[in-house]
Amino acid sequence: MKVAPNFSTYRAMDAACSTPQLVLMLCDGAIRYTREAAEHMHANRWSEKGQAIESAIECIGELRKTLNLSESTEIVRQLDKTYSFLSTKLMIGNTRRDISQLHQVADSLAQIRSGWAELFDKLKAQGALPTAEFTAASL
Repeated sequence: MKVAPNFSTYRAMDAACSTPQLVLMLCDGAIRYTREAAEHMHANRWSEKGQAIESAIECIGELRKTLNLSESTEIVRQLDKTYSFLSTKLMIGNTRRDISQLHQVADSLAQIRSGWAELFDKLKAQGALPTAEFTAASL
């Protein structure tokens, strides 16, 4: 199995990335850690499963921090609730040892990531994002 970068790698990249790049990296990390947790759970590797769950929850927490809650738009509120729900679902899946919960979270995160990438591509095409800062396909 390929060793994924740990969460501190994503945190260190925060200062060097534009917000779109950071959002997509955090989505990718949360998806990867959630899928790894499911693999570890299936193989009864409980310590590794716990570490992967923790890293996924940290990535989701960082995604929540990228939201501008002071704007309080409906989409921001819904994303905040969704991120919170996904973290809770990870904890439930972890404590109940329910792999299906983890698969549902990974699938939801993949859909969210796809939505973000599509939005960022549209904004880039409209000139609202500098091309040099963001290329969705490269992430």
